[in-house]
Amino acid sequence: MAHLYGYPDIGRFGLGHSMLAWARCEVWCRKTGARMIGPRWLRPRIGPYLRRERDKREYFKLFTNDGYLGEPWRTLLLATAHKVPAGLNSSSVEASGNTVFVFRNTVASNFENHFHEVRGHGPELHDAFRRITRKKYLPETPVAPFLAIHVRLGDFSHFNADRAGAKTHNQRLPIEWYRDSLMALRQALGTDMQARIFSDGDDADLLPLLRLPRVQRAADAESVTHMLDMAQAAAIIGTGSNFNLWAAFFGQVPRITYPNQAIVTVNDDPTREACFRDGGLFPETFVKQIKR
Repeated sequence: MAHLYGYPDIGRFGLGHSMLAWARCEVWCRKTGARMIGPRWLRPRIGPYLRRERDKREYFKLFTNDGYLGEPWRTLLLATAHKVPAGLNSSSVEASGNTVFVFRNTVASNFENHFHEVRGHGPELHDAFRRITRKKYLPETPVAPFLAIHVRLGDFSHFNADRAGAKTHNQRLPIEWYRDSLMALRQALGTDMQARIFSDGDDADLLPLLRLPRVQRAADAESVTHMLDMAQAAAIIGTGSNFNLWAAFFGQVPRITYPNQAIVTVNDDPTREACFRDGGLFPETFVKQIKR
C-alpha cells in the first residue's frame, strides 16, 4: 500500500532560515494526513567557530523529533521512496509505492516565496515547535509584561541606508534606532515598561540602549530559548531578521521594524505591525494592541 510522507530538508542555514521548510512541511502534513519525517538537525557548521559567534548553531542539541518518523525509517524512506519537490499536487502522484514530498529552503527570497504557506498557523506551529524543543531549553513564563529588543550584529553587514530602503536585509541597524524606537514606544504607552535586549553583540555595542532605565540584557541562553522568550513579549523591536520574525509569528506579538526591513508580514492582524522612522509616531491602533 502506498503512503505519503513529508520531509523538511532544512539545509545548513541559520535557525530562523531553516525553520521555514520545517513549518511548511508541518502544515502540509496536517492538511493532507501525510506522515512527517523528522528533519536532520545534525548539520556540522564551522562558520560560527571561525567568526567566534556566541551561537554555535548546534541545533541537534536543542531539538528532538518527537511525533515524527526518525531512524531507521528516515534513512530507509529517503533511500527507497519516490521523492518529489513540495508544491506538486499530491493527487497527481502515482498510487504505487511510497512518495516523499521534500520541502527545501532557498538561499534568496525564502520567506517572500514561501511564507504564505504557513501564514495563519502561528499558534499551532508555536505548539509544535515547543513540543520538539528539549524541555530544558523552554523559557520560563514571564512574571510581568516586557518589551523585547532584538539586536542582530554578528554576521550581518554594516548598515547602508540606501540598501535598507531597497529592502536589502541582514544589516546591522544603528543602535540609536533601537533606542529611539523604545523611547517613542514607552512614551506612547505612557509607561517605562521593562525591556530586555536579545543580542549577539557585546555590552559596548549596546551601550545607548543599556543606559536607558529598566533596560537589561536577557540572560545568556540558547537561540531557541531566546526566540520562544521573545514570543511572550508585549511587543518586539527587531532588526531585519527572520529570527525575531518567528518570535512575533508564534506569539502574534506586535512588531516594530525599520522601514522596508520586515521581510514579510507575520501577524494575522496587520494593525500589530509598525515601522518606526526618526521622530515618528506609532498608530493609535498599534499602541492599543500592545496595551491589550
